[in-house]
Amino acid sequence: MKAGELNKRILLSRIEEVRDEFGVPKSSLVKVKEVWAKAEAMSNRKIRTADQQQVIETYQFTIRPRSDVNIGWIITYQNRNFTVRAVDRNQSDRLIITTEADNQHDRN
Repeated sequence: MKAGELNKRILLSRIEEVRDEFGVPKSSLVKVKEVWAKAEAMSNRKIRTADQQQVIETYQFTIRPRSDVNIGWIITYQNRNFTVRAVDRNQSDRLIITTEADNQHDRN
């Protein structure tokens, strides 16, 4: 992998369950690391429901190898959050992460 291909800055985060001051469990987004990545838009697919249309964008991020990234983690890229759906560790020099961003559009 060429270093010049990793030209986008992304933030890796994971969701952890924490307890508030009353002991009630809640989910919290915990920042793990900011890394350089290659970002590629893979597809947009539309899902129609009764009252709205939803567009699901699929992005693929390529980063240097890491053993801690898992399905369900969150990647922040260009002020948008993407949920990790698949992690490909088959190549020793890179980690390929497939993500989805759900954007709902109001009907006009």
